Amino acid sequence: MVSLFNSIEKLFNPDRAELCFDYSIVRSNRRKTLCIQIKRGEVRVLAPSHYPQRQIEQFIRAKAQWINEKLLLQSSRSEQLQPLQDGSQLLCRGQIKTLKVLSAKAFSLIETEQQLCMYIPVRVKAENRHAYIKRQLGSWFQGQALQYLPQRLAQLSQQTKLQPGDWQIKQYKARWGSCNSKGLIRLNYLLMMTPDFVIDYVLIHELCHLKQMNHSAKFWALVNSHCPDYPLAKQWLKQHNALLQAFHQ
Repeated sequence: MVSLFNSIEKLFNPDRAELCFDYSIVRSNRRKTLCIQIKRGEVRVLAPSHYPQRQIEQFIRAKAQWINEKLLLQSSRSEQLQPLQDGSQLLCRGQIKTLKVLSAKAFSLIETEQQLCMYIPVRVKAENRHAYIKRQLGSWFQGQALQYLPQRLAQLSQQTKLQPGDWQIKQYKARWGSCNSKGLIRLNYLLMMTPDFVIDYVLIHELCHLKQMNHSAKFWALVNSHCPDYPLAKQWLKQHNALLQAFHQ
């Protein structure tokens, strides 16, 4: 019998600035194309026996964002979620970033292309670090939301000709936004985790409730007229809903 797998190469990522995960390559003399498997937080690349190493690495880099999202989803859906800590991964405007926690004399939070670097005052006790990190991240997301969401809501309001009575930025545990009968639109500041096209969908969704206070066919037709790609945004929110729950653990 011919062995299905010729070799398994365990590769530990040498460049953490580029990739945030380790992976193994499983070569098969029967496989004709490349394939990625992600199970229980482990990444495997299934490859033909003599497929060039360089092309496999290029394939991994091209799929890095998708792999990171899958790993993050699997982590957030696990029964025992890890507390926010050094090395945790977060979504910022749809981009996965690694939380780097360092000690310092005073608090600061610096965003880079790949990381959120949080400097925690040395006076914060070890048993209080998780609560402190979550509180500061919440404040940071709220600040980002206050800078972006009101102006974007105003732009979309002008575009759709749907004018809210007022707006609020707040914390929700199980929803991204709401609109009441008085025309008050409330938006979850954790929307700043999501990509721009998802933010636009949520804002348009709530604006459309100013005209249709329901989820009838007329409501969705109105949403579609202003946001034709809304099914993609709905799918993204459904796939990443566990992130909202995980942030409140």
